[in-house]
Amino acid sequence: MTLKTSVDKQGQSYGFFKLMSMAFLFTYICSLYVLSYSSLNIICNALFLGSLAFSAMNFLLEKKSFKVEFSFFALLLFVAYAALTTFWVKCDTEVMGTVITLGQLFGFYIIVRLNIQDEKDLKNIIFAIYIGAVIMCIYTVFYYGPFEIIRRISVGERIGDEINQMNGMGLYCTILFVMTLYFIIYEKKKWAIPVLPVSLFVLLGAGSRKSFLLVAFAWLLLSMFRTKQGRWLRVMVILSILVFAVYMIMELSETSYFFYRISQMFNLFSENESVTDQSINDRSGMIKYGLELFSKKPIQGYGPMQFEYYYSLLRGVRRPPHCTYIQVIVSFGLIGFVLFYGTYTYIISRLVPMIKKHRKYSILIITLILVFLVNDIGGNMLTHKFIYMFFGIYASYLNIKLDNEKESV
Repeated sequence: MTLKTSVDKQGQSYGFFKLMSMAFLFTYICSLYVLSYSSLNIICNALFLGSLAFSAMNFLLEKKSFKVEFSFFALLLFVAYAALTTFWVKCDTEVMGTVITLGQLFGFYIIVRLNIQDEKDLKNIIFAIYIGAVIMCIYTVFYYGPFEIIRRISVGERIGDEINQMNGMGLYCTILFVMTLYFIIYEKKKWAIPVLPVSLFVLLGAGSRKSFLLVAFAWLLLSMFRTKQGRWLRVMVILSILVFAVYMIMELSETSYFFYRISQMFNLFSENESVTDQSINDRSGMIKYGLELFSKKPIQGYGPMQFEYYYSLLRGVRRPPHCTYIQVIVSFGLIGFVLFYGTYTYIISRLVPMIKKHRKYSILIITLILVFLVNDIGGNMLTHKFIYMFFGIYASYLNIKLDNEKESV
């Protein structure tokens, strides 16, 4: 009787640590949308430490297995190599801070992996990502007011800095749009329909032209995965109509600064640089300069934050390259580039067979992967928390599915 009681109590304690670990992680993910860019960031840090502590206790007490596979090794080696490159940097400003941040983000990846042991856990984490984005959009609308957002859109002002970083808010709205569209199309969740216009409204207010194009790209991907071979013509006709409608809006909305910014993206391909706004010219110049730096030291790279240093020598101001591909390949050379983006390649190669079988969440996950890869063309995502969180989700999902396959054989 005594032995049975102690076992029961021990089992209850295990459940408690699991519950607390998931609760802290769920709340931490939700807090990233609104609190991480404010003076209340200390709350995010406390939630992160709580999640870390309870995840470790749950793992040790329950003696859970942790599957070490390619993505774990690739990210671990990437962080280790990033630390190694600090030995040959020319300027050490913010270098160690970047390496420490990468180490913390790898810890975040491990926390996500530890908390996702089955499909129920995966669903909870995905729900946290979704709820956090919904809260951000609703709070944004209440904070500014719908009429103020409309006014800012019409006069060329952007929302976001008081709550979040503008382009970051655009990315979060894109994630919300993708997940909502997935829930509507593939899981038939009609309750998610009102979220679509809200996410697009906040996206317009944030004025992120890159995110606007990512939404269109994600819509195309989800439609492609859904459409059978005989329906391709209908999809192409609908997409052509949508493209034409967007073009007409851009032409007719002379007072819309947002659509003006979108049109300037396409002017990047024009030989006449006078028709392209300064932001586009600056970013394309950074990419060209980054490729020049890479050509001089292609294998080992220059180390963290060194693009900013060399760019400051050229232009007199420290600025990141606004392209994650350039950021990684200049900082860590081909070695770091293969380790970081090899993780994406591995996950995509394992997910493709699952998509053909239309497994739950596989279409959503690979759509988000492709969205992030396109987003990397115009964003500094190397130290973005969501990238490593999704790395953890991708790896956990693959492990769950592969384990289920082994059990069914």
